[in-house]
Amino acid sequence: MDLNKFNKISVTFIFLFVIFSVFSTTSNAATDQVAYLQEAGSNLQFTFLEAQIHVKIKNNNDHAEFFKISQQYTGDGTVSVTGTDSAAIDWKVISTSPPAIKMVNFINPGGDLGWEIDSGQTREVSFTLVESSPPTPFFIRRGDSSNTFWPIINDPGLTATYFLPNEIEYLNPNLQVVTWSGHFFFFLKNLDSTGPRVEGLIRAPIVPINSVLTASNPTVDFIDKENPTAQTAGWDVTLFPGQTKSYSYTYCYPSGSSVTPVNRQSASTRINSEGSSGDSKTPTSIPTKNTGVPYGLFVVGGIVIVAGIAFARYIR
Repeated sequence: MDLNKFNKISVTFIFLFVIFSVFSTTSNAATDQVAYLQEAGSNLQFTFLEAQIHVKIKNNNDHAEFFKISQQYTGDGTVSVTGTDSAAIDWKVISTSPPAIKMVNFINPGGDLGWEIDSGQTREVSFTLVESSPPTPFFIRRGDSSNTFWPIINDPGLTATYFLPNEIEYLNPNLQVVTWSGHFFFFLKNLDSTGPRVEGLIRAPIVPINSVLTASNPTVDFIDKENPTAQTAGWDVTLFPGQTKSYSYTYCYPSGSSVTPVNRQSASTRINSEGSSGDSKTPTSIPTKNTGVPYGLFVVGGIVIVAGIAFARYIR
């Protein structure tokens, strides 16, 4: 093979590699530069949260095993109405079926409740929990950077926290979660007693990973894709002064039929016939000292130019 032909083949492979790199970098460019603001408060807050869980667990060990209910859930920055940070949501167990027993070893003050599963047995249990602390109302905070943006910033709304429905398998590999379902119910209240109304996006306060959203009331306006392993239920809400609205949603693990968002209009559009809203999923991108300039695009641009010159020189 002569040198000229070898050069042509080499440059062709380089050109194809660059094109592939361009597509890969472009697809990730938006998420690479995402920045979040840390909220200090919210007009719209959760005033009640209930969880009804039904689970079927199999014991694959050669002796009896126990599992228990966690009465504390470490969320992602739950904040009380006074703005005081709290590390967890505390739960009050209001019912169990079959009746739970008190465990020998406990994590939470006052003891933990749980069940025994015999060797080779598959057991179904149900229980209902009500959020009791931090003092309601509260909201789930989003983001971790200070407000260095001005004057136009994206408002992502209230966010969600996540957990693994099959976490028992990580804690005890001898126990297998056959099926899991969780029905969640919460109230939202506009704390402003005088106008104007408040509007924005809210997400399900607690969302299981690797699960399917099977029901929601009202039907979700969108399913947030920020966490790629979760179908995060989201609503576009409007509440007038002092108004309270209720929301419920259900997830199943490991399978189920997904809810399809049917309401494609924002609350603003529904109320203001002349109004229009932008894409709430696309954050405003303003280079700052925190986010910087998306240098990756400049590098890719330079590579494309160099490859183009080389392609023209050797191929043509």
